[in-house]
Amino acid sequence: MTTYLLANVGTRDIQLDPFDDLPPELVANPKLGQLKARPAGEYLLQKAQFARFQDRLRLPMIEKALRFITPKPDGELRIVLFATDQDASVSPFYRDNDTVHFAHLIRELLFARYQKNGLVKKQIEIRTTSQSPADYDLMLDFYRSKLPELAGRTPAPGPVYLLIAGGTPQMNTMLLFVGSEFFGPAMQPLYVSQENDRAFTLDVARQLYLQAVRRNLSIVLGAYAYSSALELLDQSAGYLDQDEVRLLRATLTYASARRNLDFETAARAFDATVASTRALRGMVQSLQREVEDQSEQAKLRETIFLAQLAARTGAWADFLNRLYRFSEGCMQLVAERPPLGVVWSDARRRVSYDARWWEAHRALLAAQGLAAAEAPADLEAEEQAREADRTNMRTIIAALSTAAEHEAIRQFLVELAVVERPVPLRNDIVHRFTPISRDEIERKAGVSVEALLAALRRAFQHAFGVVVPEESPYDMLNRLCADILKGEK
Repeated sequence: MTTYLLANVGTRDIQLDPFDDLPPELVANPKLGQLKARPAGEYLLQKAQFARFQDRLRLPMIEKALRFITPKPDGELRIVLFATDQDASVSPFYRDNDTVHFAHLIRELLFARYQKNGLVKKQIEIRTTSQSPADYDLMLDFYRSKLPELAGRTPAPGPVYLLIAGGTPQMNTMLLFVGSEFFGPAMQPLYVSQENDRAFTLDVARQLYLQAVRRNLSIVLGAYAYSSALELLDQSAGYLDQDEVRLLRATLTYASARRNLDFETAARAFDATVASTRALRGMVQSLQREVEDQSEQAKLRETIFLAQLAARTGAWADFLNRLYRFSEGCMQLVAERPPLGVVWSDARRRVSYDARWWEAHRALLAAQGLAAAEAPADLEAEEQAREADRTNMRTIIAALSTAAEHEAIRQFLVELAVVERPVPLRNDIVHRFTPISRDEIERKAGVSVEALLAALRRAFQHAFGVVVPEESPYDMLNRLCADILKGEK
C-alpha cells in the first residue's frame, strides 16, 4: 500500500512574503499577501521568475499537511492536486482565481525542496476541472470521475489523506463526500489553519462513512443477505468499534450458517464473544439454544422460517422448494416414527419401502390400491410399487392412522394438503423455466401466502407436538445487529 495525499488547491495555497517586487497587477489583496492565482501562477512558473522567487514562496497548507504525514516527503508518497482551469469565456473576475498554475507551481516547489529525499515529479499528479468550482453538483461529478481511477490502483492506496483546507467549500465538501465513498476506512481527512502550525485529522469522514455503513447494513439485513453483510462488515471494520465488529461478525456468521442449515457452525459462532454481550446476553443464549438440536426435525422446523424469508424477499422458486422439502421430510419422519413405524429399504435415502415391511402390510396396502393382494411374480413391478413418493406416503400414513389416538396425525395431513396445493408449480420452474409469482402461487393454493405459512406451522405442531412461533428468528437476529450498531451491547 502507498500513502496518498489528495489536496484541493486554493487561491491561498501559495503565498509570497514580501511581495513588493512583484508586479502589482498580480496581487489580489496586499494586506493578506494574496495573489491572483492564474496570472501570478503563470508569471512565477517562468524559469527566471521561479529561480528569483522560489525561496520566498510559502506553501502554508500543503507543507503543514506533509509534516503531519511524513517528516520528509520521499519516494513512497503520492500527491494528487485538484485545481480549476475554467474556459476563456468565463469572466476574468472568476477566471483569475483558477488554480491550475498554482498546482504546477506547487509541484515545482515540492520537487525542488524534496528531490534530495527521493521525491520525483511524476509522484505529484494534477487533475483539473473546467467547471465552476462553486457548483456542488458539478464538483460531485468531477470527483466521481477522478477518484475511481485512484482508488483502483495497484497497490491499493492507503492511507489516503484528504487535505480539505484549500479550494472552494464546494470542492472540499465533495472531495470529502466522494472520498468516503471510494476510499472507505483508508481515508483520513486533514485540516490546517493559520492558528496551528500542524495539521490535524477530522472525525467527520468516519461519521459519514459509519452512517453509510449502518444504512447499507440495514438494507442488506432487510434482504436477509447475511453473507453480503459479512463482506460489507469486513470492508468497513476500520470505522467501527472493535467490540462491535466482533459481535456483529459472530451474529452474521451465526445467521448465515443457520440459514444454510449448518447448525454446528451456528452453535459455535458466539462462543468467543459471550463475555462482550452484556445487555444482549439473554438473546444470544436463546439463539444458541435454538441450534443445539441438530436433528432432522429441527431442520424441518427451520424450513418454515426459511419459507417465510423466501416469501418476504419474493424468492418464489425457493419458497416452493421449501414447501416441497417440508412436505416430503415431515411425511417421512411421521411415517417411520411410532406409532406408524414404516420401514425403508435404505433408512438414509428413503427411496423405497422395505420388502418385509411391505409384505407384512400387504393386505392394508392392497386395500389402498398400492399393492397386489398376493405377491406378484413380476419382481420388477413389485419393486416399482415399493418406490416411495409423497403421494403413496400420504396414502400409507392415512391408512395407518385411523385409530382415535391418531387424531393429531390426521390433522397433520389436513394441514399438509393445504401446503401441497401449489407444490406442482415447482415442476414448471424446474423443467420448463416457467415464470412464477406470488399471485400464481396463491391462485394454485386457493389461499394467501400468509395462510400457507400458517398451515406449515400447524402441520408441524400436529406432527411433532412442537409449537412454531410466528416470528422468525431471523428478525430477532436483525434486531440484534441493529442494537449492536447502536452500541447497545
